[in-house]
Amino acid sequence: MDEYLIWLIFLALAIFSVCIIQLQEGRSKRLQEDCRQLQKNLLLWQDKLRKKEGSIDQLQRGFAQLLKWKERAFELEEELKRSKQTENYASAQRLQFLEDSIAKPQTDPCVLFLGTCSPQGRHAFEDELHCMLEDAKFEIVIVSPWIKRQTWDRMKGPLHKFSRRGGKLRVFMRGSESDYSLGLSDNLQEEVNELGGEVVLVAKLHAKIYMVDRKEAIVTSANLTKGGTEANYEGGIWVNDPVVLKEICRFVDDIYQIGVR
Repeated sequence: MDEYLIWLIFLALAIFSVCIIQLQEGRSKRLQEDCRQLQKNLLLWQDKLRKKEGSIDQLQRGFAQLLKWKERAFELEEELKRSKQTENYASAQRLQFLEDSIAKPQTDPCVLFLGTCSPQGRHAFEDELHCMLEDAKFEIVIVSPWIKRQTWDRMKGPLHKFSRRGGKLRVFMRGSESDYSLGLSDNLQEEVNELGGEVVLVAKLHAKIYMVDRKEAIVTSANLTKGGTEANYEGGIWVNDPVVLKEICRFVDDIYQIGVR
């Protein structure tokens, strides 16, 4: 009986050992399978990482190239701004305008009358001037004996845009201290300097001319004051005739030579 019990116990232990071994083998197989899967995943992630690194390298090279292009574009922009300030550039643009005028039939009117009549709500001078300033590419000439800051401020929007493009701004005024003290005009030296422009003082100045890119101009009775743009009855003409503009340019150059800068 004792031997039978011992054999039963031995058999149970054997069966238990076999079960333990099978469980360990099954667990080992699962672990091996999990390990192989992890290795596959690791290889996949390594491959993705290499691709990402390659993409990052490509982006870095592209970014470096963009920085070079940006720097070069800035240099070219500054060079263009400096060129716009030269007389040679302005003369070349005028010659191009003259050639275009000769080559193409004139479809737009060469002369338009601009009348300002505030009671009737007609402010043709200021409206046309704003359009001209918005379209200016390289040169704005303002000849106005008297200029009031309130009226000048209404021109600041297009003038700031023009200044950022590197255009050349010249403002001709009387610049009389008595005019300033009487409130007929304001000293706009600082405002014009902020725009990179030039103020030219001409003591006997009485003409009122507003010219853009040597292609179009307004010759008028109106100063850049509230009276000239709103209150008074003002009249003038807008011209884009190359022959007339040549004479206007000559006149502006003459008073520039005698003016105080």
